[in-house]
Amino acid sequence: MAYTLVRDLEHRVRLQYIKLSPEKIRQILLSIQVSVLYDTRTNKKFAIPSKISNDAKKIYKLMEVPISSTPYKLCSA
Repeated sequence: MAYTLVRDLEHRVRLQYIKLSPEKIRQILLSIQVSVLYDTRTNKKFAIPSKISNDAKKIYKLMEVPISSTPYKLCSA
């Protein structure tokens, strides 16, 4: 299943953007970071996204994944 999903993503990126290897796609997506801050007074967690490369934005858009550039509150599980 994982192999099929990787190949599907590679194919979609190639058709709609540029040709990237699965390893390059992986590196681009791994470069995306979010810092999590924990407020001990209120016991709330907040996420602060890092800047996202243009390649990552394109991949997110192709996969219809929303991109947030503003801090947001994390829901507790």
